Amino acid sequence: MADRTTGKEIREPLVRIEKKIGMPKKTAFLIRAVALVLALLVCGIFINAVSGISLGEAFKQMWEGTFGIVGNQKSIEIRCWNTAIFGAKLLCIAVALTPAFKMRFWNIGAEGQVLVGAMATAIIMHDFADALAGPLLYLVMLLVCVLAGAIWGFIPAFFKAKFGTNETLFTLMMNYVAMKIVDCFYNLWKGKKSALEALNMDTHKGYLPDIAGHGYTLNIIIFVALAIGMYFYLKKTKHGFEISMVGESQNTARYAGINVPKVIIRTMILSGAICGLCGGLTVAGQSHAISSDTTAGGYGFTAIIVAWLGQFNTLAMIGIAVLIQFLEQGTGQLGNAYPAFATGAGDVLIGLVLFFIIGCEFFINYKVILRGSHKKEGGAEA
Repeated sequence: MADRTTGKEIREPLVRIEKKIGMPKKTAFLIRAVALVLALLVCGIFINAVSGISLGEAFKQMWEGTFGIVGNQKSIEIRCWNTAIFGAKLLCIAVALTPAFKMRFWNIGAEGQVLVGAMATAIIMHDFADALAGPLLYLVMLLVCVLAGAIWGFIPAFFKAKFGTNETLFTLMMNYVAMKIVDCFYNLWKGKKSALEALNMDTHKGYLPDIAGHGYTLNIIIFVALAIGMYFYLKKTKHGFEISMVGESQNTARYAGINVPKVIIRTMILSGAICGLCGGLTVAGQSHAISSDTTAGGYGFTAIIVAWLGQFNTLAMIGIAVLIQFLEQGTGQLGNAYPAFATGAGDVLIGLVLFFIIGCEFFINYKVILRGSHKKEGGAEA
């Protein structure tokens, strides 16, 4: 190939990568489905190699660990409820991260935002449960957890919008500030005891009411409703359009008359508020306790994967959250049933699945062109 301006011969690279334009949605879905099947097959081979467990037995144990033993109603009920509550919590945090990520604001602080929301609710339950009556207690708990999370989201957004600070480092560091605040109250409340007991264990003040026999049923309903609501918010509203515009190009957004700092701050307040709500509902409806280790449980980071794998589609994230729970709880069950399967091996399985699923996005968005392939295509067309 010759350069038109200089006439010099330019050596074509052996391999080059070009971005694909307009791949049909059905084709993209098929590629992702094939990647998932291949990932599960590779996981089965890995399990067999490290522990001698057959592929069928491995997935049987993983299924039972996630959804219960087939034919055992009690087991199914316990496992499905467990998967639902933790999957819904993971979904909620992923939903909270979605508008920020879509705006290209890398909010790595969901863990801290969940914790401050949980801490605010715990303080109301611990210190004000006797002073506040019935519905007023729940209302105050709701308001403080949302407000705490919103403030924790506002702080890095303000500095990003006004001073151009690095939001990734800022939000990440705020996680540790939140953890230390929780540790401070935890140690203060537990006193000389070895661990902090559940809050209001005798009176159950501040506990969410049981629905279908469980206090966390309301959490599941709210978290799924948030996923549906966020889908329409991003797709159908002016705010959702502005978020997309800022994410694509801040300069273009400014030319279109969008107040970029306002959108950044408003979106992060929303993101933090939902995380705070998740933390508050976790304390009130699930754990009834507070801890920097278990209240957020690392879900603030796992939710980043869910948001990316869902392509910022909050409805698709429902299935992704269930898949992550299948891997986490399934490998836990596998380790309990077969001691030869090390606990750490479960993390390898999760990594393998994520590698295949994330890796397939390359083939959806890009194509590999070998040297001379365009000549063959041109010859065929001729």
